[in-house]
Amino acid sequence: MGIKVKETTPGQIEELRERFNSKYASSPPAVPFHPVDLDRIRNENLWLQRFLEMYDLDMDTAFNNLWQTCAWRQSYGANDLDESQLNQEYLKEGSVFVHSTDIDATPLLVFRVKLHSKSKNLDDLIRIVVYWVERTQREQHLTKLTIFFDMAGTGLASMDLDFVKRIVETFKQYYPNSLNYILVFELAWVLNAAFKVIKALLPPKAVEILKMISKKDIGQYITKDKSLASWGGEDNYEFSFVPGAKQSAKPVAANAGDDEQFADKKVTFANTAPLVLKESNINEMHTPSEAMLQIDPKEFVNFNSKNAEATLNLKSIAKSAVTYKIQTTSPEKFRVRPRCGIIQPNQEASINIWLKSEHQLSAESKDKFLVMAMVAPSSECCGSDVTDLWRNKSPSAVDVEQHRLVCRFDAPKAPPDCPNKASKASVDGKKSSIGNDPASVMERQLAFTQNLQYVTLALLMLLFAGFGFLMYQQMGHHSSTCPKATAYSCAKRK
Repeated sequence: MGIKVKETTPGQIEELRERFNSKYASSPPAVPFHPVDLDRIRNENLWLQRFLEMYDLDMDTAFNNLWQTCAWRQSYGANDLDESQLNQEYLKEGSVFVHSTDIDATPLLVFRVKLHSKSKNLDDLIRIVVYWVERTQREQHLTKLTIFFDMAGTGLASMDLDFVKRIVETFKQYYPNSLNYILVFELAWVLNAAFKVIKALLPPKAVEILKMISKKDIGQYITKDKSLASWGGEDNYEFSFVPGAKQSAKPVAANAGDDEQFADKKVTFANTAPLVLKESNINEMHTPSEAMLQIDPKEFVNFNSKNAEATLNLKSIAKSAVTYKIQTTSPEKFRVRPRCGIIQPNQEASINIWLKSEHQLSAESKDKFLVMAMVAPSSECCGSDVTDLWRNKSPSAVDVEQHRLVCRFDAPKAPPDCPNKASKASVDGKKSSIGNDPASVMERQLAFTQNLQYVTLALLMLLFAGFGFLMYQQMGHHSSTCPKATAYSCAKRK
């Protein structure tokens, strides 16, 4: 089914694509967006179409949310998220998983709410939700999903509105028009107020795909052979986590002029320089003095132990423009953006390096990077000129300056005394503030309703206890005052 949307045109999709490419070229983000996301925008229509549909063809809103989503996906690591980065206890208990499909062949994202506890870490739980969405949309390209809240056996202790809010916000902000249905199965009457809260959280368009169902009418949305036995169906599936297949991301050029370098899935340097950087020769390719570039840090590529990311800062100290190029002993392990470029005198450039999720740093500091620099023939050189320049240049040439750096992980740092003022567009760090919005009002009403139900239950228990006591007293009084029966005999007939 999905939400009802306005139909997009090829011209609108192309306009959104051009706006994105224009901003990315003129004002690129500090950290380049992920190659997979860039590929979706530059070479496909479906993702762009969903942003336009979600925001009623409002070009400005669709563009702003597209840009923010790309930034969030980069900082969150959505494309590279795998099971090794998740809370294993939460993952394997089966409170969230993808299995089976609805009547439209849309995968079901199942939440078994009775297994949930409010004591669980919400950030870890949302990370598992994102993992299942990303994994499913990789396996079935950008497929929609149907959320299935299995409420059977759920009590007040398991109903966590904060968790529901985070789920709704994640889909609303970062997965536009990605839901086919939201099915709420076997909701107990004591949780009816929670249903109203969920409706208040949803965008108006999404309310129409929110359905309350039971075993009697589940067949309208999921066929019997696709329904679990616990839902009244014929599927005897029991959850057991199976890791997803490893998939390498399709590289996309981060900047204009880089396309040729990143055309292959694995970046190698055999076609870009006569000498290939190896562990055996990197020690011989280091210039002790600094005449063109200052590199910070100077000796190491320090990877963050949490997200496996590192940054190098290059500063030109030459009197004319300097061009640089970066190589590594392990090209299959790392993603580098940008790999080459030009720096004007006294200017700086930031290089972002990511260790791919399926790889680890080698022991004994065997993974290394080489930063090479030479004077640019002209300050007007463009990206394609730099690529051609380094293609025909030997790294061991006398006019090439080399800097060797060893890869390592940063030691964990103690948290600062003062709070970090930098904000991050990530679903991990956001906390819902309590105010006068409809969702907060409904949540307070739910809390009041729950407390009222507890009081009513207690009063009923007292009433039954009192009634039982009165009945007992009445029966005892009756047995003590009732006269003994007298035996009578029939008079003899004369």
